Amino acid sequence: MPFHVDLASWRKRLNSSLGRITIAVGLLLVLVALNVQLLLRLEYQADVEQIHTDAERSAQKLAAHTSAVLDRASQSLALLTRLHEATGTGRPLPQAAELLGTEGLEAWLVADANGLVIESGGKVPASVKSTAFFRRAGKLEPGAVDLGETEVLSGAGKQPLLPLTRRLNGPSGEFLGCVTALIALPQLISPEVRHEASGTALSLLGRDGRIRARFLEDKFSHGELVDLVKMRERLATSREQLEPLASRLDGQRRFIATADLPRYPAVALVGLRAESVLANYQRHRQRVLLTALVVTALLLGAAVLLFMQSRRLEASRHRLRAAEARLRATLDGSLDAVLVMRAQHDARGQLTDLLVIDANARATALLNVREPIGQQFSALLPAARESGILQEFELAMASGQTMVSERLGHSPHLVDRWLQHQIVPLDDGVALFSRDISERYHTERAQAEQRRFLQNLLDVLPLAVYAKSTRPATMGRYMFWNRAAERCFGMTAEQVVGHTGQELFDPADAARFDAQVALVLAERRPRRFSDQLAVSSGGRQYLDILKVPVMGDDGQVDHLLVVAEDVTEKRGSAERLRLGSRVLAETADAVLICDAQDQIIDCNPAFGHLTGHHIGALVGRPVSAAGLPLFDGGPDGDAVRWVGESRLVCSDGRVLDIWLSVNRIHDGEGQLTHHARVFSDISALKRHQAELDEMARLDSLTGLPNRRSFDERLPEALARAGRSKHLLALLFIDLDGFKKVNDTMGHAAGDQLLCAVAERLKACVRTVDAVFRLGGDEFTVIVEDAGSQADVGRLCERILEFLSQPHLLAAGRPVVTPSVGVALATPGEAPDSLLRRADDAMYAAKRAGKARYCVARPLD
Repeated sequence: MPFHVDLASWRKRLNSSLGRITIAVGLLLVLVALNVQLLLRLEYQADVEQIHTDAERSAQKLAAHTSAVLDRASQSLALLTRLHEATGTGRPLPQAAELLGTEGLEAWLVADANGLVIESGGKVPASVKSTAFFRRAGKLEPGAVDLGETEVLSGAGKQPLLPLTRRLNGPSGEFLGCVTALIALPQLISPEVRHEASGTALSLLGRDGRIRARFLEDKFSHGELVDLVKMRERLATSREQLEPLASRLDGQRRFIATADLPRYPAVALVGLRAESVLANYQRHRQRVLLTALVVTALLLGAAVLLFMQSRRLEASRHRLRAAEARLRATLDGSLDAVLVMRAQHDARGQLTDLLVIDANARATALLNVREPIGQQFSALLPAARESGILQEFELAMASGQTMVSERLGHSPHLVDRWLQHQIVPLDDGVALFSRDISERYHTERAQAEQRRFLQNLLDVLPLAVYAKSTRPATMGRYMFWNRAAERCFGMTAEQVVGHTGQELFDPADAARFDAQVALVLAERRPRRFSDQLAVSSGGRQYLDILKVPVMGDDGQVDHLLVVAEDVTEKRGSAERLRLGSRVLAETADAVLICDAQDQIIDCNPAFGHLTGHHIGALVGRPVSAAGLPLFDGGPDGDAVRWVGESRLVCSDGRVLDIWLSVNRIHDGEGQLTHHARVFSDISALKRHQAELDEMARLDSLTGLPNRRSFDERLPEALARAGRSKHLLALLFIDLDGFKKVNDTMGHAAGDQLLCAVAERLKACVRTVDAVFRLGGDEFTVIVEDAGSQADVGRLCERILEFLSQPHLLAAGRPVVTPSVGVALATPGEAPDSLLRRADDAMYAAKRAGKARYCVARPLD
């Protein structure tokens, strides 16, 4: 039966939504597969190239390390060979072990021509005649080094060793034996390279194809034979094809790199296990394949969704056509004039006009045209640009928000007609809904003028006026609130109108106001409520409130008119007057009130108690009659207040120290009306202050003047000495052994000792001389008019004699000696300098052996 293809049917299927989606998804899947394959190939090539590079670098490291080990061994062999060939004795050299040691070598040996070991280091057999390296040594050229095959030597343990051998020649070139270094395999393989990657194989291969050392999986092996030519061919093929080689030993696939050892017939091999070094690539490959699988699933899911969406789109188109039909019916039946317009912009994107693309019958009638569709809006309404409606269209389209405005018609057929425009933004234009509201506009305007008149009338009233609705729908809500109410309650009309008292006031105040409203509604007559306490944002206030019911057309109470007067200030003024009078009568400070001419008017009781004067005898008299000074306004004559200390003469002649405050009081026009004086007796305070000042200058233990008094009197004494030209001496005294008294007898005994020293010092000096205790066991004496330096010396001797005698204390009879520093003042010397020189002289006396005095050197 012939196969027939219906091309028309297939073409129809391919042109359908499902066909186009299927083709698109198929092409995308093919592109994904190709991209994944290319991406993985490029990633693999890059990783393998890097692996080969790493392997070559590791091979170079291994070759360098092995060469270094062999070089050290070769140098040692050369040295040992020269020593033996130079001696030619065939006997051990005592310095050989000392020169060579075993650093880098497992062992070394020197064998004679018969293979007997004549000298060695480390474990070696007694004879090496049967070893391969000895047999090869006889065939070596002079100076040549032989890298032998790895062997396990009997008598040298079970460890395989790599021999490095030099031939020993006699004077005539005859074979005398060999010198061999035995190197352990771990020393040949670099530790740095061993652990680079898991499964790494490291080998040292001789040019003869024999493996000298092989390290794999932490184990060493040797002896395998490798075809070098074939190995190099396989390595070249592996590098070209970017594929690893399979190992014949463990079957693992590895990337192999080689490096020749310079100066030695050997090759270093490094094999990186492909499984380890390609692990990152394999993980990346899995992620890429998983991503491709996810993308494929997403594409298939998207195809299904697109197919379902196309089915829904077809259904939506049917519904859209039905909706358009319903919209057309709605527009044609609408009471509003409706225009649907498309925006037109210039090259800069600015709105220039709108093109009408649809209009209902009412819009045609309102515009007074036969066919508005297809015409520009500015052509239908030439005054549109000047009226600003185009700017409203542009603003609505920019904001995406519906705008409503009311405008007066400007066209000849719309004169004196008010239109309400509702502008609805569309994707590419606007829909304009217009309605004639002329009648409603004029009615609302008249009502607004009446409300404005009433509002202005009530706003100028000084009393708070507001209204509350009593209709069921708006019961308790405030309907009106004038400016005086805003000031009284601290709330604006915007905050109050439309809200209830429960929302605005404290619950207790709101409940009280509601009870008053209920009373007025029940009696249906005005009621006054006096001294009503209210709490608002402005604080507590007292109100006198008049509440008047206002009747509606139906005879019911329509709303409650409230007139409130804030009497808080009146109550406060009265209260302040009562409180001021009470405070004036009860205060302990004396208060005297005088008129503008400073004639006495009144006083409080404290004034009479303090001064002994009776107000009846002072009224009308000048303030000086009360024993107080006149206030002249200060240096400028216009001071308002003065505060400070003054003197008061009482009625019995007593003079008191007082703290006086004088205030001038002016009226609202700035005229002086009164003088107010407030004062208190500070005589006791002044006496107490003088006592405290005196106590602050005395040492509390000894009663001597203290450091503060010393600092005050020394400059005064220096000034007097400067004027009189008399000698002034300063003695600085410190007690020797005072600390021992404190430590052995206690602090109480130390205090008694200080008091005794103070008494003896005062007994040593003249009454005009001043003795001070600076602190601790330090004392000073200021000697004015001291006479001569010899007189000062005699005074110091007397002080040494008096203070060095035993002191009779309750705890014993301690003996302390003084160390005295003397400084003689020079003209113009500062107090600090004089004290410092006396202190330095005191320390000089202590250094000289204590119990003596020392005179400071005079200033230059």
